[in-house]
Amino acid sequence: MSSAAPAVSLRSLPKRSRIGKMVAGIRARVDDFRLAVGALSSHPLRSGLTLLGIVIGVFTVVAMMSLLNGLQTSINKNMGGLGADVFQIQRLPSFSFGQMPPEIQRRKNLTLNQAVELRESLPQAKQVGAEVWEGGKEISRGAESINGAAVAGGTPEFFTNNNLPIGAGRGYTDAEAMGASRVIVLGAGVVDVLFPGENPLGQQVKLGKMELEVIGTIERQGGSPFEGNPDNLVSVPISLFFQLYGTNRSVNITVMAQDHKNMARLQDLAIASFRTIRGLPTEIDNDFDMYSNDSARQNFDQIAGTVTAAGLVICTFTLIVGGIGVMNIMLVAVTERTREIGLRKALGARRTRILTQFVIEAILLAFFGGVIGVGLAYLATSLAHFLEFPAEVPLWAVALGLTVSSGIGLLAGIYPAFRASRLVAAEALRVE
Repeated sequence: MSSAAPAVSLRSLPKRSRIGKMVAGIRARVDDFRLAVGALSSHPLRSGLTLLGIVIGVFTVVAMMSLLNGLQTSINKNMGGLGADVFQIQRLPSFSFGQMPPEIQRRKNLTLNQAVELRESLPQAKQVGAEVWEGGKEISRGAESINGAAVAGGTPEFFTNNNLPIGAGRGYTDAEAMGASRVIVLGAGVVDVLFPGENPLGQQVKLGKMELEVIGTIERQGGSPFEGNPDNLVSVPISLFFQLYGTNRSVNITVMAQDHKNMARLQDLAIASFRTIRGLPTEIDNDFDMYSNDSARQNFDQIAGTVTAAGLVICTFTLIVGGIGVMNIMLVAVTERTREIGLRKALGARRTRILTQFVIEAILLAFFGGVIGVGLAYLATSLAHFLEFPAEVPLWAVALGLTVSSGIGLLAGIYPAFRASRLVAAEALRVE
C-alpha cells in the first residue's frame, strides 16, 4: 500500500539555504569583530601609539574644516560691515600679505570734500556717504565708563550704508554732520553699561572730556571676530570727529546702489568719477581701492582654498605615516600569531576567513583612531566657542575623517592579511 509523500516546496529549500548562509556569514563577521577587539585590547599601549598618526591626521582635517566653516558662516552673517548693495572707496587695500609696496603707502588721503564731490557727480547712486574710525576710546556717564569703544564719525548715510539700523531715537542730520553738532548715537552694548534699565535719549555722556547729547541708539548686532563687537560702537557727526581727533586722516567713502543688478556698472562709474576728482591722468593707476562684501568673501574664499589645500597635503602625509604604522603593527601581529593562524587553518578555517579577520582588525584599529581624532576636534571646537571664536564642525568633515581613516586601515591591512592567509598550516604550527 503506497502512501502519499508529504508535500514539500522545492523552492523553499534554496531560500532556507540562502538564509542559513546569510546567518552563518553574519556570525562569522561578528566572530571576526570580537577577535579583532580582543587582539587590539590585549596590547592597548601598542595600539594607542599606532593610532597617533591617524588621530593627528583626522583631528587636523576636521578641526581645520570646522574653523574655516565657522569663519565662512561668520562672514556671511556679520562681515557685512557694509549693507546690501554697498561698496566702499578707501585709501588702502583691505587685505594685504607682507609689506605694502611704497607706492601704495604714499597714497594721499581721501577727504570729506572729495566724498561730497563724488555724491554730486554720481546721481546714479542711491546715496553716498563718508566715514572715519578711531578705536580704543573712553566713553563715560557719571561713575560708569567703557574703555576701548570704537568711535565712528560719519555723514547721515553712515547707518544705512553700514547696515546699522537705528533702534530708538534718530541719527544725525546732514546739517549736524557738517556743523559738528555735539550729538552722539550709541550702540546697544554701550547703552547696557551706561544706561542699564534707563532710556538714554536726551541724556548726556562724555566722549573723552566732551559732553554730548544722546539722540539715538543702534539696534543690537551681536559680536563679530573681524571688526570687534559692533554693539560697542558709538557714532558722532564727521565734522565733530575731526575736531576731536584731528583732520590728518583718510576717510572711507561708501556708495549704495539702487539695486544689486547695477552694482558693477555703478562701481565703474564711481571709479571714473573719483579718478577725475583725484586728478589722475589716464596713464596713472588708481590711487585708491574698492571694497565690498562680495570682494571680502572672494578674498576669504581664495585664502581658505589655499589654507585647505596646504592643510590637506599635510594631513595626507600624516595619514600615510599613520597607515604605515598600522601596516607595521599588523605585520607584527601576524608574526606573533603564526601558531594561532596555523591552528585555525588546521581546524578548517579558509584563507578568506583569515584574510577577513586581519583586514577587519586593521580597519577597526584605524577607525578607532578616526573616532578619537573627531572627538578631539569637537573638544577643540568647544574650546573655540568658549574663547568666542567661530568654529562649526561640518558633518561632511566628520564623515570624511572616518571614511578616510577606515580606508587607510583597509589599504594598510591588505598586505599583512594576505600574508597571514598564505601561511601553510603545518609550517605555522612548527613555529615557536
